[in-house]
This record gives sequence, C-alpha cells and structure tokens, in this order.
Amino acid sequence: MSTEAPKPLTRRAERTRAKLVTAARKVFEKHGVLETRIVDIAKEAGVAVGSFYTYFESKEELLREVAATLYVELIPPLPAEVGPDPRARIEAGNRAYVRAYEKNARILTLVQHQTLSDATLRGLYEEARAAFIARVERSIRRLQREGLSPKDVSPRLAAHMLAGMVHEFCYTTFGFGTVDFDPEEAVSTLTTLWTRALALKPETKKKSKP
Repeated sequence: MSTEAPKPLTRRAERTRAKLVTAARKVFEKHGVLETRIVDIAKEAGVAVGSFYTYFESKEELLREVAATLYVELIPPLPAEVGPDPRARIEAGNRAYVRAYEKNARILTLVQHQTLSDATLRGLYEEARAAFIARVERSIRRLQREGLSPKDVSPRLAAHMLAGMVHEFCYTTFGFGTVDFDPEEAVSTLTTLWTRALALKPETKKKSKP
C-alpha cells in the first residue's frame, strides 16, 4: 500500500471538483439521497460520468463532502463588526445558524437522516456539533469570568442544552416546515431565552482614568 500523500489538484481540477459538490447539493435536494444517481450529478455539473470517479468513489463519499461544506456554513466566525457586547454576539451567532439552516433545510435534513446508516457521515455530524457546543461553552466560561453570568451553572452542560435548543428548533421548523415562523422573530426569541437562561447581566463599561 502506498503511503504517499495525494498530489494537490490543479486549479482546473479544483473547479471541476467544486462543480460536482455544488451539483450534488442540488440533485440530492431534488431527488433525495436514495434516488439520486451519479449520472444525474454529472449531468448537473456538466461533466462526463467518468470524470466523477476521478474525484469521488461513490455518491456516498460526495454526500459527505456536501455535508462538510454545509456544517461550515452553519457556524461561521462572527463578523468583526459585531463587537464585544455579549447579547449582540449571541444574537449574531443565532442569526447565522438560523439563516443558514433555513437556506439549506432540505439538504441538511436529508444529511441528518443519512447519519443513521452512514457511520462516517455521523462522525462528521458529531464533529460539527461538538465544534458548535465548544464555541458556546467558551463563550459561557468567558461571561462567567467577567462576572456577566452566574457561576452556578455548568458551562459544559449549559452549552449542550442551549446549542441543542437552537438546532432542534431549526431542524423541526425548517426541516419539516410544520410551522411558519418569521426567522428574525425566531432569532430574537432564541436570543432572549439564551440570555435569560444564563442570567446575563448588562456589560459593565470600564471607567476611564481621570
């Protein structure tokens, strides 16, 4: 077995691979995972079926690549303009998650269902979930250190619960479309529940020296 690292792709190859990932998202959304054929993905991407196998061994492998790109979109870095205000940062994080889930609800729901039968895909899901929870936990710990949130709540456990609240709301609301909520109202309500759960105090401004 060769231990050599794979050669980096040329720019043209990178573009072709990216086209396949983009096409796969559309085709999976339209037909579902089971009904999607590799020929459908290749046609949508405008490449030959043979080219597909240059980059991916199966549609399942491609689905994992699609999932990885989706999870990055769900928890992007906070915009620099948000600033240090705790509530504004919580709101910005919730807005990013809600908006991304609403935009990609169909494919995200399909991917989550596939995690039941695909161990590798489930690993990607758990990795993304862990990253989200870890970011929330770091935020809670910082708020507690700064005296903006009481220390009588476990940061780790609270992070699991608050992240789960946001995800479950998006999954059931946008994934199944059973209830029609205004996204901005949802972001505002999630943020209010989040800050109340942490008993978040207003940020204390440091006094300037005379």
